[in-house]
Amino acid sequence: MRALITTLALLTMFSTAFAVLEIPNAQPKVHADEWKWVLDSTWQGIKRRNIESCRSKTIYRQNPNSKGGLICRPKSETPYDAVSEGIGYGMLLALYSDDQITFDLIYNAGKEFGLNFCQGWRKPADGSGTEPGSATDADEDIALALIFADKLQKKGKWKSGSINYYNDAQSAVDCVWGSMNNGLLWPGNSWQPGYNVGYFAPAWYKIFNSFDSQKRNWTNAVDKSYEFIRSNSSYDVGMVPDWNQTNGTPGLWGAGYNGYNNGKNFFKDAIRVLWRVANDAIWFNEQRAKDFLTKSLTFIKGKGGPDAANFYQLEGANKGALLPAADKWTEFNGQNNSSTWRYRQEHSWLTVGQWAAAVMAVGTDDDKVAWSKKMSEFYEYDVNKSEDYKPDFFGLIEDQAKGNYETSRYEDTTHNEMYFDQFLAWFGVSLMSGTWVNVIDALDKPVANVEGILGSPFPQLPPPPPIDPIIAKNNVRLGIQVSQIGNILRLQSKSDVTWKIHNLQGKLLFSSNSKETTWNVGNFRGVAIVSATNGFGVESSKHFIGQR
Repeated sequence: MRALITTLALLTMFSTAFAVLEIPNAQPKVHADEWKWVLDSTWQGIKRRNIESCRSKTIYRQNPNSKGGLICRPKSETPYDAVSEGIGYGMLLALYSDDQITFDLIYNAGKEFGLNFCQGWRKPADGSGTEPGSATDADEDIALALIFADKLQKKGKWKSGSINYYNDAQSAVDCVWGSMNNGLLWPGNSWQPGYNVGYFAPAWYKIFNSFDSQKRNWTNAVDKSYEFIRSNSSYDVGMVPDWNQTNGTPGLWGAGYNGYNNGKNFFKDAIRVLWRVANDAIWFNEQRAKDFLTKSLTFIKGKGGPDAANFYQLEGANKGALLPAADKWTEFNGQNNSSTWRYRQEHSWLTVGQWAAAVMAVGTDDDKVAWSKKMSEFYEYDVNKSEDYKPDFFGLIEDQAKGNYETSRYEDTTHNEMYFDQFLAWFGVSLMSGTWVNVIDALDKPVANVEGILGSPFPQLPPPPPIDPIIAKNNVRLGIQVSQIGNILRLQSKSDVTWKIHNLQGKLLFSSNSKETTWNVGNFRGVAIVSATNGFGVESSKHFIGQR
């Protein structure tokens, strides 16, 4: 019975059929099957929180007949606004979730609300006019997503429809090229104060170089990007500042949307360089990418490895130190609600996901396993949610260290955006799972799939003790049986035992001393680990508790 329950649980929770893009590839992977299930679940959460919930908000007031598709920011300083960055990120996630319907919905919403490539960058929450000037990270992400969508369509994996992916992709590539300054990407198509290295995407430019019908020199953009990264004074620790002046000096007065400390720190803009450069290392085996990321990995391992994933200072005697402990972010994440304010130091799914991108590119197998397990600490089940609850987000429902604001930093869903953090975590996990592939190479040059590092990042049951020959002969093993009728889990054994039920994170959900008992699962959904113990030993099983 134990083996049957365990097998059914694993097949149900971590089936080999996932609602993510499945293309065989030889990329590095760690705990791929488990993370693919999580990617699917968290994508459904992003659609629910950031797309569907937005449809009833004021931002749509001038577009009452819209089909929706905007990626809204539910906890920005003006909640439920939308930015072009979200269009690019949303299209990429839809693509790698193999969700063509939502991909098209997001792209069409971008055009409808003026957030498409080379249009505006922000649609206010009140539904008023889109703020002009594009953000070029969105432009390039939209371009890549359209190129990959065109390939999926041409290979018959996606259907033909009303959008001409190829023509629109070429227009998007033209847009990005127009924002290049001798190979360096300006941060906006009409805004050129300096450079945001977190926008530099050399792997994208290599794709553009092959796709561009105009045969422009995108290789120069690759080379100039790496030259600029290498010129930074923090290159030796594998980091860059949020912003640079045009001459390369770190920091930029009045820098951008997140202008913290004039953009001199390795903060929310800059951390994306790890993911963007990791793509080049993994997809194209780019040595310059691996050199930079090796320095990143050396630095973070010297700070403590996965436990040190965070943002850092880059100047003078404070180079390599965490951001000042007292610095709080009050103007974002609900600026009028002090209960949601957070510290700028951040050891979370966002920072773990981005540092893990570097690990997937240049780390050892042991490194990959350690970072995968760290990320698993930021994905949990809640037993107290409503009947339709599903674990569809990265983050802690309640910080385990809660109770002391000064030490816990409140790394939970209340004190994080449920927007930017979700996307950056998803990017890192999709590299762990091998889902985030170069779609063109993977389809044009098919290879046998490499499974990578197998196993699970989640806490595992200890192996059962060896069976005592005498006990086996007399057939008096515990013989636990677990069955579910409605919300009742029935537990039976051959003798009195100590029953314990835990979730995957090791939290005790139920205990009882008896031969037979029942547990009302309530609103719990997910995998419950059931164990029974007496003087003869312990037996345990995993039981999937789904919607009833």
